Amino acid sequence: MPPGGADKPFSDAEWPMVRARLIALAERVGLPIDPPRRNANSRLALETMELVRSRAGDDAAANFHHAVSRAFFVDGANVADMGLIVLEAAVFGIAKPDVEAAWQSHAFAAAVDASIAASRAAGVRGVPAYGWPGRRAISGMMEPEQIVAALEAYA
Repeated sequence: MPPGGADKPFSDAEWPMVRARLIALAERVGLPIDPPRRNANSRLALETMELVRSRAGDDAAANFHHAVSRAFFVDGANVADMGLIVLEAAVFGIAKPDVEAAWQSHAFAAAVDASIAASRAAGVRGVPAYGWPGRRAISGMMEPEQIVAALEAYA
């Protein structure tokens, strides 16, 4: 992803229909969403999530990821913005200088790269994605009933 982000892979003619489908699916399961037209470069957020994980554990990392995802998908925030990431990391006791130092040194780049490689090896090609140990992941936008059926099949 380029540093400034990139348009989603839909034409201007397709995007309104895709956006409407995303909103309808989210409404059916009670989730708020305001799908952005552009993807953001989330590398800063991903590396900071690993910083959070190293300091506060897996649950904190998951909560950080949720907060940043909500900021992007609901509030239209730029998840490549240091100010936003610093605010979200502060909830877990991580100060701005620590976030900035980790980003400048890319101390957590290897962890992010390993996660991306493992996801690709498991078959993840988009979001959302669902995975199970030892099985291929499924990914992409699906009807809620399809998600439930997949979860039941893999249980």
